[in-house]
Amino acid sequence: MARYDRRQTIRLFRERLAALIERAGGRQAEFARRIGVDRSTLSQLLTGREDRLPRADTVAAIAQTSQVSADWLLGLSQEDQAE
Repeated sequence: MARYDRRQTIRLFRERLAALIERAGGRQAEFARRIGVDRSTLSQLLTGREDRLPRADTVAAIAQTSQVSADWLLGLSQEDQAE
């Protein structure tokens, strides 16, 4: 069984979140509004200053809005489509 690496999970989450924002048009403020968080919250999730993952409801909102699986978003799966 693979060892859980929190830093790797956070890095992958940030990369995938940035890619989803780009796919949605690249406007962070609009993306934040669509997922129901403040723009500052989204900015914090994208920067490397804090090593934290979002709350489960935020992960779910990002995944649902972007039509990807939460597992993919968190790097637990390579398949991005929700089943």
